[in-house]
Amino acid sequence: MLAKRGAELPESIRLARPDIRDSTAIDAAIQLGNAARSTLGHMPFSGYIDAADKRTLLLAYADDTAVGYALYALARRRVRLNHLCVDPTWRGTGIARLLVEDISERHSDHLGISARCRRNYRLGEMWIQLGFAQRGERRGRGAKGEILIDWWRDHGHPNLLSPDADTVLVRAGIDMNVLRDLTEPGRTNADESYALLAPHLVGLLEIVRTAALNTEIDRMDSDLRTRCTDRAQGFTSVRSDPRTRSEVIAQLRQHTRPLDAANPQDRQDLLDLQHVAESIAAGLNVLVTNDRELTRIYGGIAERYGLRIMRPADVVTHIDELEHAESYRPASLHDTGYVERRFRSGENQTVETLRNHTTGERPRDLQSTLTNLATIGAQRLGIFQPSGELVAAYATTRTAGVLQVPLLRVASRPLADTLARQLLFRLRQSARDAALPMIQIADPHLSPQARLAAANDGFQEADGTLYCYVVDTVGPASDVERVASSAARVAGLPPPAPLRSGMPVVVAAELERVWWPAKILDNELPTYLIPIQQPYSSQLLGVPASFLPRQDVLGISREHVYYRSPGGTRPQAPARLLWYMSKGGNTTQQPAAIIACSQLDSVITAPADELYDRFQHLGVWDRNTVHQAARDGIAQALRFTNTEIFPRLIPRQTIRRLALEHGGPANPPQQPTRIPAALFAALYQEGRA
Repeated sequence: MLAKRGAELPESIRLARPDIRDSTAIDAAIQLGNAARSTLGHMPFSGYIDAADKRTLLLAYADDTAVGYALYALARRRVRLNHLCVDPTWRGTGIARLLVEDISERHSDHLGISARCRRNYRLGEMWIQLGFAQRGERRGRGAKGEILIDWWRDHGHPNLLSPDADTVLVRAGIDMNVLRDLTEPGRTNADESYALLAPHLVGLLEIVRTAALNTEIDRMDSDLRTRCTDRAQGFTSVRSDPRTRSEVIAQLRQHTRPLDAANPQDRQDLLDLQHVAESIAAGLNVLVTNDRELTRIYGGIAERYGLRIMRPADVVTHIDELEHAESYRPASLHDTGYVERRFRSGENQTVETLRNHTTGERPRDLQSTLTNLATIGAQRLGIFQPSGELVAAYATTRTAGVLQVPLLRVASRPLADTLARQLLFRLRQSARDAALPMIQIADPHLSPQARLAAANDGFQEADGTLYCYVVDTVGPASDVERVASSAARVAGLPPPAPLRSGMPVVVAAELERVWWPAKILDNELPTYLIPIQQPYSSQLLGVPASFLPRQDVLGISREHVYYRSPGGTRPQAPARLLWYMSKGGNTTQQPAAIIACSQLDSVITAPADELYDRFQHLGVWDRNTVHQAARDGIAQALRFTNTEIFPRLIPRQTIRRLALEHGGPANPPQQPTRIPAALFAALYQEGRA
């Protein structure tokens, strides 16, 4: 009944749906069914006739001989597969798959296909390879009460529990050790794996079940199989193309043979190989496992296909990076070992890590692209990690009012997503410095990480290119709209939606994010002066520069956390922040000044330990200092992004003068202090002067 792995389907096979008048075809199906009655069970002749009448009897013919059939029914938007039968002499040629695929295609408007099969028939591998997954099991009605497995082939229609495709950042497969963690709470790694089900990850992480996981479930014999089946019900089933999967397996084996000549040597090794191959072939970007040996053998090669093999805890951190466009681990290049420089002569041969395999790009295509860009005078820049390996590249040209980006690539490495976001921010800064109010990305082989980063960064798609506004304007909504509309006309794009004075705070904050560095003043988006002691500003913001190196995570981050006591003024997010650095410090002595502007994304008030455990990688305080600032054990964290260090620091005397002119506090802030929009505009423009 199952096409063997790699088997080719004869070209002579054809499918037909007989009607009720085609007695010859109906009789042929009955004969096939009778010959397989030991596994199919009894079906009255009237069942075949009724199916033919409803056009739900599908036969496979080799020339004029019936060699297989499927008999099914339609009910409640589901396809119920009653019989799937292939002549024994034709099994292993792919006929069963052909029948199932035809039913799926013809009834794709239905939710999926259900089937029921006795467990002791040991046909689980067949159903799994046909794209089915276990949905449950029950005892049959027979005298022996044999266990029946319910199989389900999903057609991918969304339901109330389906994640929003526009918000999902990671589609992750899991292996059996993670599934067991989620099923058996007492296991060693259960708490870590349960973090994958945290409420704040709902809609961002989609856990899926691959054929490899279904195979592991099917091979279990204890009552744990039932519990694992029930737990896996909440995970979307994914299928992969058999030919692609076979090709991936061959390449994985070729790569891993030098690492471990004996691998795979047992059933578990084969399952590990299948997990990785299935995940790659299904287009997943993460495989979650606690198996260190699996990670050691396949981690490196899997990344070349865009698949990361990660522990559950690392997945949670990874999603946090992806969720926030200003992730906390980007290669900002400042104060890190990463180097940005132009491509040198002959370096076109070193760009293989940047080739987009998923779009079919060939090595010579990318090399030719780089050569052509050099010919037209494009600026071609590479990002090199401390080891010297090329990990990202981009190219820019300038036309009237637009920064063109014909190349934007990021290698599939641990920092790929954060590098992509950092490059987009650097492009915004370049466009602003060149007084170009629009960026257009027209790379036909854009890296998947860069495409995701662009979507999160507010880029829109038109005619195959991605574009965004870079509106360097501080003023009312009408001024900001005028600049954006003018940029759209120059680029030949539709104008943006009209803006209005007094727009909701959330809308204004989002526009300031996606049209950065725009500042829209005629709304209620608040601005706060935030005091920060000079030693902490040096570590957190890099101002003033210190002889002592900053922590790598802080030095390369575009996102940070500022801890404070929950008392006094409680900032409301979203908002703008102006950082007031006090005088003095242990390693530097700089005058007090406003040094930077940030966007406040969220304010989290929680127990001190909870805040520290969640944000220790984003802040500079240790656990004890957070506790000291807490009240009754409760502290507050301001999570901020898009920090823009002013090229000209604003000293206290200038702050006083501008406060007298525009209203607002003239004294140094002792806590978060809200200031009027007019004073913010004056201070911001002073810092940017």
